[in-house]
Amino acid sequence: MELVINNDKYYIPNKWNEVALGCYMEFVKHYDEEAEEVQKQTVLLSAFTGAPIDMLGSIKKKVLDKAVERLNELFIKPANKDLNLIVNIDGVDYGFHPNLADLKLKEFVDLDNKLEKGWEAMDAVMSILYRPVVEQKKDKYKIEEYDFISANKRAEIFKKQMSVDTVNGAAAFFLNIGIDYIAITKAYSKTMPQRTARRKAIKQTKKSLTKTTVGIK
Repeated sequence: MELVINNDKYYIPNKWNEVALGCYMEFVKHYDEEAEEVQKQTVLLSAFTGAPIDMLGSIKKKVLDKAVERLNELFIKPANKDLNLIVNIDGVDYGFHPNLADLKLKEFVDLDNKLEKGWEAMDAVMSILYRPVVEQKKDKYKIEEYDFISANKRAEIFKKQMSVDTVNGAAAFFLNIGIDYIAITKAYSKTMPQRTARRKAIKQTKKSLTKTTVGIK
C-alpha cells in the first residue's frame, strides 16, 4: 500500500524486514505517548514512510486513518527473533561477532556505552556486532578487526539499510546471553569507581557469555 501526497508516493511497510533501522530509531526518538492522537499518528507515518510531517498535515483525515490502520497491522506482527549470522548489504557480507566472549577491551567498552543509550545508538551497536566478513570456510567465518572510524561509517550504512528484523534477531540473541552482563555492569557502576567497575564487569561478562561456534580458529 502506498500513501499518496501531492502526487508523491510513500510506501507503507507491512513486514518488519521492510523497515530500516533508521526509520524505527526516528519513531522511538519522536513518538510521545502523551501527545494528542493526531500528532502520534503523523509521527508514526512520517517515521515509517519517510513522508514529511508538514505534508501529512495536509491530507484528509480518512486517508490518515487508513494509512495508520495499515501500519498498526505491522505492529501486530512479531519481529524476527532468530539471529542472522551473516547479512548482505550492497554486496558486502557482514558477520555477527563469532565469539562475544572474546571481545577486546575497546570493543566491550564502546558496546557498553552504546547499549546504555538504547535505540538512540542502535546503529552503532549493530556496527560493533556486525562487521565485514574477511574469511569464510563453510559455516565458519572471521570478521574485520574493530576500529572506531570504520564502525562509525558502518553505522550510517546500517541505519539506512539494515532491517528491524535483523536488529531484533541480534538484540534477542544478545539479551539471552547478556542478562548477567547487564546486571553486572549496572551493579558495579553504582558501587565502585568506573575503571574498577569496567575491569570487573569485563571479567565477569566473559564468564557468563555463551560462546558461539562460528569463528575460524
